[in-house]
Amino acid sequence: MTGGSRAAGRAGLALLQFGLVLLVLLPVFWMVSVSLKPATEPFAIPARLWPDHPTLANFLHAFRPEFRTYFVNSVVVSLATVAISVSLGLLAAYSFTRTQFRLLSVLMVLVLAAQMFPESAIIIPIYKIMRSADLLNTYASLIIAYVAVTLPVAIWMLRAFLMRLPPTLEEAAEIDGAGPLRTFLDIVLPLSRPGVVATAVFVLIVTWQEFLFALSFISSKSMRTLPVGINDFIGQYGISYGELMATSVLISLPVVAIFMVLQRYFVAGLTVGAVKG
Repeated sequence: MTGGSRAAGRAGLALLQFGLVLLVLLPVFWMVSVSLKPATEPFAIPARLWPDHPTLANFLHAFRPEFRTYFVNSVVVSLATVAISVSLGLLAAYSFTRTQFRLLSVLMVLVLAAQMFPESAIIIPIYKIMRSADLLNTYASLIIAYVAVTLPVAIWMLRAFLMRLPPTLEEAAEIDGAGPLRTFLDIVLPLSRPGVVATAVFVLIVTWQEFLFALSFISSKSMRTLPVGINDFIGQYGISYGELMATSVLISLPVVAIFMVLQRYFVAGLTVGAVKG
């Protein structure tokens, strides 16, 4: 391949990457743009990518007491789900990687099969269970449902990462007199930090944006999470697009900020867990 062909190939690849980035970021840019537009400007013809007179009024209207209540509910449910799913997933993944028995492959297939069912297929039996246990309209109903959805993937992600850790480190700790619990806490857990962070970010994103369970299990307005609460701007006679987009921006900011802070651990966890050798 000549130098000109290589340059043309690199230019084509760069153009393709730019187009892909533009395709992904354009909806985000439009969301931010509409959130800064006055009430009449989203319907202006011709449409403008950026408002002529940007305003923060939509954000002031969106950040009302109800939004703060929804935000607290989402934080409580998401953090509890992350803590439970990652903790149980790490223990299960460690057992699957360090214990050898015939039914191991069967159990792993069952764990994977549990993730194959969409939410719409399992919501009715879960709803009946929650109603029988009198857990509807509580944090517990959402946390249990979210753990059931995210735990199988958490186990698989953490198992892929733990398989990279050499057992010789644990054997050396055992020779030095460390018991299984101390070996797990002092050796395995610190080395598993990238995988744990990657799994935690995944679980957080899934639970933070979940809508179907939150809509079905919660009937009280004071218990709604953010994805359900955003429907307050969709009325019978119209949609408040400015406030709707402003709320969407506010909902997205915490997840984006957490990802940016933990990006190094997230990428390391996915990379190490996905490569053999």
